[in-house]
Amino acid sequence: MEVQAKQRIADSLSFIDNLEITVPELRYVPPGMALQEEESAAVVAGSVVAFTDGLNGRQKSDVLNSTLLAQLAANKKFDRDEDPINWYKFYRSVLEQVGWVVPSFSFARLSVAGSRFTVDRAVIALLQVIATPGEIGVAKAAIEALRKLPERDRRVVLFESNAHSDTFGNFQISTCGVSQGDTVVMKIGAFHFKTTERVTRVLFFSFPRSSTQMQQARQTLTLNEDVYDQVREAVIRKLGDAANKSIDELEI
Repeated sequence: MEVQAKQRIADSLSFIDNLEITVPELRYVPPGMALQEEESAAVVAGSVVAFTDGLNGRQKSDVLNSTLLAQLAANKKFDRDEDPINWYKFYRSVLEQVGWVVPSFSFARLSVAGSRFTVDRAVIALLQVIATPGEIGVAKAAIEALRKLPERDRRVVLFESNAHSDTFGNFQISTCGVSQGDTVVMKIGAFHFKTTERVTRVLFFSFPRSSTQMQQARQTLTLNEDVYDQVREAVIRKLGDAANKSIDELEI
């Protein structure tokens, strides 16, 4: 390994070691994730991640753990709902430190027709610009799986309690696949908002257009697995039991 690469790994390991993360409040321990090479999806705190059938179990675990670490570290650093811009900057920096190549998030106001709108449709419209048909398919399936769950289901509680408060919110919907070179690629739709009505289930809530400020961004991320291989165990150690409390499978 070249000197520069060794220094980067050393810097990343030091960064992870010094990270502070929030401790999830939910106390249930979910059943284990199915990590076979098949289409699957999971709630990861305030995110939903959908996988195409090309990823192996280790790659899925790497995506879930690294994105959870970024969320929990950003939560500790900034108020996720009331300071989303700085939250996303730190979220991005954590992902970069563990091996993701992350262009900056460029947010723009969501423009919709009609007096009310739901975010589930906006998510798909946003991702369709950058995602393949297969990736869109698993994203739709994940959203539909979440829709069908009862309000008190553990996965609904996990996502909703992290994705928004009463009138503020910050959440991500992602699809993951692999490139021809077997590189993990994540297409992410990122959102943050404030509104005047108390939000219930954020993806399906009927938002009032005139009194809602909804910002959205889309981005394509790639994982440098040579880097992540060197920091994987440090990420797992830092998360500790938080992974069991913050990641749960969606059946699609």
